[in-house]
Amino acid sequence: MYEWKQFYILKKFLNLRIIIIIIIIIIIKKTFLLISAIAFLFTSCDKDKAIVTDITINFNHTVNGSELMTNSMIYTNEAGENYDIQTLKYLISDITLHSENGSSLLLDEVHFIDISDESTFSLTYNEVPNNNYTSISFDMGLDTAKNISNKYVNDDFHTTMFWPEPNGGGYHYMKLEGAYNNDSTFYNTHTGGTMGGDYSFNNVEDISLTVDDDLGDVSINVNMEINNWYN
Repeated sequence: MYEWKQFYILKKFLNLRIIIIIIIIIIIKKTFLLISAIAFLFTSCDKDKAIVTDITINFNHTVNGSELMTNSMIYTNEAGENYDIQTLKYLISDITLHSENGSSLLLDEVHFIDISDESTFSLTYNEVPNNNYTSISFDMGLDTAKNISNKYVNDDFHTTMFWPEPNGGGYHYMKLEGAYNNDSTFYNTHTGGTMGGDYSFNNVEDISLTVDDDLGDVSINVNMEINNWYN
């Protein structure tokens, strides 16, 4: 199935949606990550007391705009092949807020998402400093400074995401696995730093977020549209 032999990631901006393109000689075609509108959750409190702002990043997964359902042969790729999704694991790194005055706030250095574990679908940074934040950025995968064998040996993802030393070592960026056409024909879509190369990519999206003593909690949704890997 030739359509599944190359990895294309498309990048373009439309409102608060992102489509990112990069080519990696692995076995994926394309995907996109998009940041949806920011939702502000206001907390009632004494007017004389400053309200602490916590920010939560939520990671969502859809196929053709509908919530992902695993282990169901209900999806079709561009080649007309039916497929299901049994495994999806990936690494997002350097999730950062950037402010108007040039400062930045690192929300998380590396975040691991596993669709079999709902606790990985979000991360929360407590007590965001007051500032006018104008953009958010993150990397898909790990850059060369992070993608080093055994660097995250104490993290939950170390065992499942390590990249074989003969292929350059470090860690997988993503594992997307399942069956196609029937329950006994399987695909394994793995991306990473092949032969030590850096195939991570940075995404920056403009936002308008002013954190002050009255704001309250904030959430940002990041969505992965799975079917775009195979279109």
